[in-house]
Amino acid sequence: MRNTYCFTNEATVLTIEPAENGAGWCVILDATCFHPQGGGQPADEGTLRCGDGEPFRVTMVRKDKAGVIRHEGESRPAFECGVTVRCIVNEAFRRQNARVHSAGHLIDVAMGASGCQLRPGKGYHFTPGAYVEYEGKLDAAAREALLPKVQGALDELVSAAVATCVATVEGVRVVTIGGQGCPCGGTHVNDTSEIGSVKIEAIKSKGKATRVSYSLVEA
Repeated sequence: MRNTYCFTNEATVLTIEPAENGAGWCVILDATCFHPQGGGQPADEGTLRCGDGEPFRVTMVRKDKAGVIRHEGESRPAFECGVTVRCIVNEAFRRQNARVHSAGHLIDVAMGASGCQLRPGKGYHFTPGAYVEYEGKLDAAAREALLPKVQGALDELVSAAVATCVATVEGVRVVTIGGQGCPCGGTHVNDTSEIGSVKIEAIKSKGKATRVSYSLVEA
């Protein structure tokens, strides 16, 4: 996603067809501000509107193997191919997802600042149940001692309002938060202060990995 804070755009409808899973309908556009599900992050939600007609409610966005963005919803759109529609992303949901995703990246930085050298693995940036995993295991005592250190480092990073840097390196989009870069195509906040308060819920062993579960603390 090039711009987390782009919530609307106009586009031409190229294709209207039944969704690939057989449930609902799919709209393909020549341009879109909708973020597809992927990289451990939920898809955007929102609507496609053509004039004063009934809006098409987008409940899922996917990118297929050819790189085409597919906007899916339950009912067949009231508009036809060739018309201009306005894409309107649910701003509150997008901002929430960006905060959760950025918090996951920031935990990587906080883990390193706490002296943990485990290598970051996969992340799951859905709520509830968000987590990041690290390759390797820690014993119970080490996990118990690590949690308050990570929480403290995370609190400091959030309050420092560290800027997010997004760059393309050798054709790969790299997001850097707190000085630590990671290939990522997701949505992110402009700086860490926008994340708000984050709570480390638990640090547990998960198979051969160490899982750090977290949540946003809403005011």
